[in-house]
Amino acid sequence: MHQSSSLVLPSLSFFGDSSSRERKYMVAGGFAVAGNRITEIEDRIAILRDDPGIKSEFHWSEYRGGAKRQAYEALVRLAFDLVNKRQAALHVIICKFGGYNHKKVKGENHDTSVNRMYYRLLLHRVAALYGRKRAIHVRLDSGNDSADVCAMRPQLSAAAYKQYRTRPNCIRSIESAKWHNVGIIQMADVIMGAVAAKRNDVVHTSPKGALANFVLQASGRHSWSTATAREAKFLTVWQHATRA
Repeated sequence: MHQSSSLVLPSLSFFGDSSSRERKYMVAGGFAVAGNRITEIEDRIAILRDDPGIKSEFHWSEYRGGAKRQAYEALVRLAFDLVNKRQAALHVIICKFGGYNHKKVKGENHDTSVNRMYYRLLLHRVAALYGRKRAIHVRLDSGNDSADVCAMRPQLSAAAYKQYRTRPNCIRSIESAKWHNVGIIQMADVIMGAVAAKRNDVVHTSPKGALANFVLQASGRHSWSTATAREAKFLTVWQHATRA
């Protein structure tokens, strides 16, 4: 009988981004979306980008409020509406980077440290939650801070199988993607930027401060400084402790 090896699993994709690696707290995370919902969500984000005040991609670093405020707030509402309706899941890891020795191993730096955070998030949240029933595809915003983990699919899948009894090779692909080509990565970018701003107690003189407050309110949380309960599935926040 070869049923287990030939079984075609439904797919799930995780779209991730990171923020604030040069501040005290680094944030990485993104949205897990079932394969049959990706096109629908991408289309909904594209409609928001057609707002007269946008006409470009969503990006935390480029947000200046004004005519863009309405569309950015609509994007945030969409993100948490998807989570609340269990049509997508949001997984976040927050790591204290301030005072962390990123060079304790020769050749390491902030980029390699972020790659390790992605690895932990993918193993202990994405693979752990979905690896038994889904074929997982990972798309991370391109850059040096995701390059290493993109080459570690076999190791991640093997670790997930050993630790969480997932299906073999549960992570089928890990690839970098240009943020301006993928709406769900843009959505992750805005949310991660807002989470990082609040976690780092950044006082914005620009409209970013108001948007960070809006994201926190939309999430239903009182703060980003606490972890979610162990049994949480659709919104998880992991406060990861690093060692110097």
